[in-house]
Amino acid sequence: MAPNVNTSIQIVVDEKAFRTQDADQEAAALLRLAGRDPKVFDLFLLQKNGIEEKIRDGQIINLKSGDRFVSRQKLHFTIDGEPQSSYDDDQSAAALLRLAGVDPAGYDLARILPEGGTETFRAGEIVKIQEGDEFVTAKHVGGVA
Repeated sequence: MAPNVNTSIQIVVDEKAFRTQDADQEAAALLRLAGRDPKVFDLFLLQKNGIEEKIRDGQIINLKSGDRFVSRQKLHFTIDGEPQSSYDDDQSAAALLRLAGVDPAGYDLARILPEGGTETFRAGEIVKIQEGDEFVTAKHVGGVA
């Protein structure tokens, strides 16, 4: 049975509501509907339990009213010169140190600032990651006297 093209479907992308008549669309089309470039952003279906399920750009989604989506940009950054990427733009320094294969108990994470200095993060601190960030690991020096 063909979908009823006269039925309006309401979906939400990035907390903004949209109406569509087309009940089956590619993820890339939904990103464009929300004003996002599919070359830069990826689409995720927000499940009722809060888990985000990534949908490939060419994958067709059978839409239902009330479906909720979020767009995410994959951020690219380096740690000790090694390329890394993540959709999560705020992570603990400990998680980023582990990503780099370093023990957070013995190291801090430092962001190299554009003006040449550094911003250091202890393991439990939250780091807001931006596209192109450069981080280095810094070994703890000395011990307790």
